[in-house]
Amino acid sequence: MAGRRRFIVPEDAATELGVDRRVAARKLAHWAEKGWLRRVRRGLYIAVPVEAERPELWAQDPMVVASAVWSPCYFTGWTAASHWSLTEQVFRTTVLKTTRRVRATDVRLLDADYLVVHVAEDLMTWGIESMWHEEVRLSIADPARAVIDILDSPILGGGIRHAAEILGAYLDAHDANRLVSYGDRLGNRAVFKRLGYLVEALGRDEPALIAECKTRLSAGLALLDPDGPRDGARVPAWRIRANVRVAPEGPS
Repeated sequence: MAGRRRFIVPEDAATELGVDRRVAARKLAHWAEKGWLRRVRRGLYIAVPVEAERPELWAQDPMVVASAVWSPCYFTGWTAASHWSLTEQVFRTTVLKTTRRVRATDVRLLDADYLVVHVAEDLMTWGIESMWHEEVRLSIADPARAVIDILDSPILGGGIRHAAEILGAYLDAHDANRLVSYGDRLGNRAVFKRLGYLVEALGRDEPALIAECKTRLSAGLALLDPDGPRDGARVPAWRIRANVRVAPEGPS
């Protein structure tokens, strides 16, 4: 059984072994104690290769594990940005969104860290591509979706400063109009406040993009970085509070 499946649950073990589910669960727990399996989480195990020198430390690729635990899900934030070469920074935490119920956003499984965010099913229908990784088919945000997800929640990109760097790399090689289209689909007007502000702060020559953002501003002030300090200069042109500096000279 272990040789044919990457991940194992008690229900499958019960069917294969011809035993009750509770008996199968006890067997899986016993095999995990022996080092033949590793427990990913309650009710989910992964087979340890026989050649593993230290079974207690062996782990599967974090993205493959995430797909097994939180599917349906897709990878976004700095994980997707790194995949699309929008950042050179290396992050140890894997970022994903899932339609499953999320009890904790910061999760550690098999010695790997995850940042997990809930997403509505209707937001899983656009801006997502399939890719093969470790012989497993996974879903990942395309470049524009990764940027929009980060502007919606900058923590997914490591904060607004790094979000600005990712945005700059995106504009160097990809279609700015797609950001507007995706921003409309997401439906959070604060995205356009951050997008327009950052384009100007970065000194980018994108008049059409700036104009599109200005037509989509909502009332009230949004924080440039929701996870930053609550104070900062007000920028009336973008209806934003610049609570984090992202460039030597920002817009006024």
